[in-house]
Amino acid sequence: MRGHIRTYNLPRPDRLVISTPSRSVHAEFTAGTAVDRFAAVLLWTATLHGTEFGLTYGARDEIRLAATGQTSTGIGLGLTCSGSVFELGGTVEEHDGLNGWTHRFATLPGLPTLAEARTNFASYDELARLVASARTVTPAVAGVAA
Repeated sequence: MRGHIRTYNLPRPDRLVISTPSRSVHAEFTAGTAVDRFAAVLLWTATLHGTEFGLTYGARDEIRLAATGQTSTGIGLGLTCSGSVFELGGTVEEHDGLNGWTHRFATLPGLPTLAEARTNFASYDELARLVASARTVTPAVAGVAA
């Protein structure tokens, strides 16, 4: 794994778990800004094959990015990070549902609206546009639009 990091000059993850039996690695990015963490995951995935991305809008208005792929030597790699909807230039809306519950939705630049507690798939290009857009905006004040 160190060779992969050096070869591609990749940012070092804050947590790295290597599983020998399954030939897999899990890397987590927790330091820096949300935009920097999302960009780090994208840099890593650009070096992998068969990548897939999932975005989950969760509690505390946080977006979690999970990505998977394989190195050229066949090692499975899972990458994760998270960040505030607002740090990523997004907004949050609440709507009353038919069942009497309030439903929350996050809107991020260049992505379909994300429903709370659901995972949506995204493409590399969509996430790259999100990172580029988030780098150009001042984070919105945490709040909910009705």
